[in-house]
Amino acid sequence: MDTRMITAIKAGNANAFNVFYDLFKQDIYTYAYRFFRSKDLAQEIVQDVFLQIWKYRERIDPEQNIKAYTYRIARNNIYNKLKQIAHQEQYISHVFYSQMASYNEVEDWMNCKELREIYEEAIHKLPKQRQLIFRMSRVEFLSHEEIADQLAISKNTVKDQIVKALKFIKQYMLTRTELTMGLIGTLFLIGK
Repeated sequence: MDTRMITAIKAGNANAFNVFYDLFKQDIYTYAYRFFRSKDLAQEIVQDVFLQIWKYRERIDPEQNIKAYTYRIARNNIYNKLKQIAHQEQYISHVFYSQMASYNEVEDWMNCKELREIYEEAIHKLPKQRQLIFRMSRVEFLSHEEIADQLAISKNTVKDQIVKALKFIKQYMLTRTELTMGLIGTLFLIGK
């Protein structure tokens, strides 16, 4: 590209700038497209580059390589756009996950509270001896042998009472809640 065209652009000649634009727009578009794989973003970079060149045309040195100058501006714009996209994605991700976390914490707390209440109701409905054995196992974390020794009953009786208690509690909870089996299963896993 000859220095007369660059000098004309520097002086504000729109026709010279249009010729310059037509010469380099496809090259800059292709260059930007390699980074973004998006026609819209590549076109946005082309517009930004040539707008910037036109806006700061007085600073152009007619003796410098205008193609290298144009690519340097394109590279800087691409870099800035990539940083902007990364920050936007980080922000969106942060907002989304923090809102989801706070929503889920409240919802989980409510579900857990409801399950816990139904769970306690079910335990209170157990026959006294079965309730005692179940609490010794699940609240005091005593082994079947320790419970059998303390209550002067066999280990098989303890095991049988716990199995019956678990079966009753599960059935009771299923009939009184609309929560998913996954939450109920989780509670039983935590209780075991």
